[in-house]
Amino acid sequence: MNISVLKESNTIIIKQLKDLLNQMPYDAYAKPLDLLSGNSIGKHVRHVIELYQEFFSGIVLGEVNYDQRKRIILLETDIHSAKESLQILLEKLVEVSADASTLVKANFAGEEAIQLPSSISRELAYNLEHAIHHMAIIQICVKHSFPLVPLSEDFGLAYSTIKYNKTNVHANLSATSE
Repeated sequence: MNISVLKESNTIIIKQLKDLLNQMPYDAYAKPLDLLSGNSIGKHVRHVIELYQEFFSGIVLGEVNYDQRKRIILLETDIHSAKESLQILLEKLVEVSADASTLVKANFAGEEAIQLPSSISRELAYNLEHAIHHMAIIQICVKHSFPLVPLSEDFGLAYSTIKYNKTNVHANLSATSE
C-alpha cells in the first residue's frame, strides 16, 4: 500500500532531522550563516516543520494551504521547540491511516488562489521531497560550519540517489575487482 511506504519514508526523514538537532549545539541552530545569506539552519527546519503542520491541518479540513503556514519564529530560534514539533509530526504520521482525495490551495502568479486536486499520498510525497531538499541545504551548512556535528550517511539525499549510489558502488566494486 502506497500510504504505508510514504508514512515510513517520511518517518525516516523526520527522525533524521530530529537526530541532527539532538547532536547540534544549541547556539549553532539559530546562528546566521554567510553560506545561507545570513539565514540559519533553524529557518530551514522551521520551514519544513510548518509545511508538515499545514499538511496535517489541511487533511482534516479537506484543503491544504501551505501559504497559510504560521511562520513561528520560536521554531527557528529554539532547538527544543523544533525537536518537540518534530516529535508531534512523527506522532501524527502514525495516525494517517488511509489515502483520500484532498485539495491544495495556493497562490502563484495570479492575484487569487487556485485550488488543485490532490491526495493525502501525493501531499506526503511532496512533503517528503521538500524536506529532503531542505535537508540537503542543511547538510552543506553543517559540513561547512559545524564539521564536528555528525550526520547520518543518507542525510539530505533523495531516496532515488541513495538507491543509485548503492547500485553504482556495487557496479564500481565489480569493475575494479575484475
